[in-house]
Amino acid sequence: MKNNPLISVVVPIYNTSKYLPRCLNSIINQTYKNLEIICINDGSTDSSLSILQNYAQKDSRIKITTQKNAGLSAARNTGITKSTGKYITFVDSDDEISHNMLEKLLVSLQKNDADISVCSFKEIYPDGKITHFNKVSSAQTYTTEQSLKAMLQEQGFMLSATMKLFLTTYFKNIQFPIGKLHEDIGTTYKLIMRAHRVTFVPEELYFYHHHGESITSKKFDERKLDIIALTDQMCKDIDAKYPTLKNITNERRMRARFSVLRQIPTNNPETKIILQYLRTHKSYITKNPEATKTDKFALALALFNPKLFQLAYKLFK
Repeated sequence: MKNNPLISVVVPIYNTSKYLPRCLNSIINQTYKNLEIICINDGSTDSSLSILQNYAQKDSRIKITTQKNAGLSAARNTGITKSTGKYITFVDSDDEISHNMLEKLLVSLQKNDADISVCSFKEIYPDGKITHFNKVSSAQTYTTEQSLKAMLQEQGFMLSATMKLFLTTYFKNIQFPIGKLHEDIGTTYKLIMRAHRVTFVPEELYFYHHHGESITSKKFDERKLDIIALTDQMCKDIDAKYPTLKNITNERRMRARFSVLRQIPTNNPETKIILQYLRTHKSYITKNPEATKTDKFALALALFNPKLFQLAYKLFK
């Protein structure tokens, strides 16, 4: 590793005392040691702050900032302003990372003269079930356009801000959108568009834990519609600079609506708006060489019977 650069690890925390020790242990025990661990206590009302203080007494790399509860985006933004490292990464406080994640990401980034490095991940459920998403078996180095394509098609890596190592300077004038769900959709692509090269490490080094308090486990609320607006803006921006990706961005627009449609009550007024969009733009799937058989089946089922679409998703999830 060249020059042993400082890495800032930003950990937003809100009432995750049950999982916080697991997360912190996975960070402080990294094989790469030159870290500043920036913990943003976002107005926790449980014992999270006490846990942080106990860890900070034992490890001087841990820096604690407490603020009024303002949400994940605001906590991450605060963490960015507090960061002094050359590189920055984000770890959610109910997740954990492999003991060598940061070392592997840094080595890959430096070896390939890249600005961002990305690793694969796995999802872990309370019943022990594990879901794997990686479709790329070997290390890759991507151009900006190739990175956007891989991200949009979820070929190896996702839109999530986690499981990635960024040049900290890339966050100049870029923040996570306040008060939005799916905030990563409004941010990560902008960072990738600033990079001249992105590397991908195929190993599953980030562990995303599902539990009853996870955002993805909550019942539908209107904020979940944010995914549509954020996705549309992302696709618009990518189309403007990389028109060759238009088939892929069009598919992504449809998938954003599938994501909402599988959760939203069929009697919600927004359901009609989503279905009308799918009807009007069905060629985004039916005539799209990038669309999968699953996309085509999902579109046909959604337009035929939204309730059946939701049932099918639950059965095949």
